[in-house]
Amino acid sequence: MLGLRLGKQLPMARVTCLPLFSKTIAPLGLRAFSQPVAAPAPRPSARFMKPLIRAEIRHYSTKTAAPGPDKDAKGKALLHKITGFTTFSALLLLVVAGALFCVFILYLILSELFLPSGDTKTFNKAVSLVEQNVQAQEALGMQPGERLKAYGEIAGDKWVRNRPVQSVRQKGQDGKDHLAMRFHVESDAGKHATVYLEQIDTSFWASEFAYVAVELPSKKRIYVVEPKFASKNYVPRAGVFSGLGFLGLSWGPKKD
Repeated sequence: MLGLRLGKQLPMARVTCLPLFSKTIAPLGLRAFSQPVAAPAPRPSARFMKPLIRAEIRHYSTKTAAPGPDKDAKGKALLHKITGFTTFSALLLLVVAGALFCVFILYLILSELFLPSGDTKTFNKAVSLVEQNVQAQEALGMQPGERLKAYGEIAGDKWVRNRPVQSVRQKGQDGKDHLAMRFHVESDAGKHATVYLEQIDTSFWASEFAYVAVELPSKKRIYVVEPKFASKNYVPRAGVFSGLGFLGLSWGPKKD
């Protein structure tokens, strides 16, 4: 009873350390009469705590292992060099062939347009000679200064507008290039004639006409350029490109 009374007379001190754990501390003189309070059990250290279930974790890598030494490394390197050299050579040959082809096409265009022996240059020069010839003007009913319509062979189809000029180039007995050409001319009066000519290349930059002849439908022939390398008895007799002679021209004595 003494302990209880003293407990009533002396105030009790209550200390709260944590929300979950609390204890009552009595004065020092009454600790012997107080009931002992059990101390909380010590918590085990984290390093001594072991999980009840041990999970086995395996790590997998997506990286492949380094390959071992290749026994065919030298052979593959040699094959790679051969393949690269072959590809480079093929591309180089293709580029060179393309460049040569372009140069050849450019040469054909320039020779056709600007060289005296070109077909276009020869055609234009022959038409100008026919327009300036007095006999041809009278036969075609042309007025002084009138221009002629000149064109190639007329196609069988009336819808075909392309009329190419027929020409053949070959090496003559004199060792020079000979160009034979045939085309048609028409005046504003509606009169038509066929022009035959032969041109000889005297050099790379020069050429001259062997003859230029205008043949009318009445078979009358007018020489714009007289034959220089043959007698007038041996002049081309106009054919219809029947294949009986060179460029459809039959060579031989003239027959009236």
